[in-house]
Amino acid sequence: MKVIVAAARGILAIALTFIVIDAAKADPATEVAAMGGVITAIVTVEAIDAPNRLLTVVGPDGTLVIKLGPDVQHIEKIKVKEKVTINYTEEVATGLEKFAGPPKNKDQSISSEEEAGMNMNPSTVAEQDWVEVTPKGDTDFSTVEVSDTVAAINYNKRTITFAGTGGKTRTIVVDPSVPGRDQIHVGDQVALEVTRAVAVDVKTL
Repeated sequence: MKVIVAAARGILAIALTFIVIDAAKADPATEVAAMGGVITAIVTVEAIDAPNRLLTVVGPDGTLVIKLGPDVQHIEKIKVKEKVTINYTEEVATGLEKFAGPPKNKDQSISSEEEAGMNMNPSTVAEQDWVEVTPKGDTDFSTVEVSDTVAAINYNKRTITFAGTGGKTRTIVVDPSVPGRDQIHVGDQVALEVTRAVAVDVKTL
């Protein structure tokens, strides 16, 4: 009898294991993690910078400037205002600076030389939706510095959202290694050093 009960428990444990595995496969977050952080979304193309291989799109998470990876070909076929399905890696802030405060990133510095050339000051921030500047020396446009006033912040998800005109928003994830995120609040003016999102595939609908 004990042998039968033990066997039944073993079968039940195996069945539960398969159920858990199936549930994990159905979880979009698990799928994204398994794909190495690649996100799939349907977006609307707002602007195309063909020489620099940059695509500005609007999707579920707001406005995003995406660098087209080497596997993305035939840029000329992508049209402004059309919807496309895009697979891309998430843009992530690796540095954070609050205006009128010390720079905060994993190296404890957003270089003063770059800050001087960024023209990131309160008046500039107020004039535009968000200010975006490519750091000196970044010839492939893989990084960018973004500044604006914080419209929303999610401490649990490590995201900072900027609001623009016409209801536009831009939400950027902050890398866990970056200190000072907990000291940022809605209404603060900040600069973020961001690794751009990179598209691995773009398909027209």
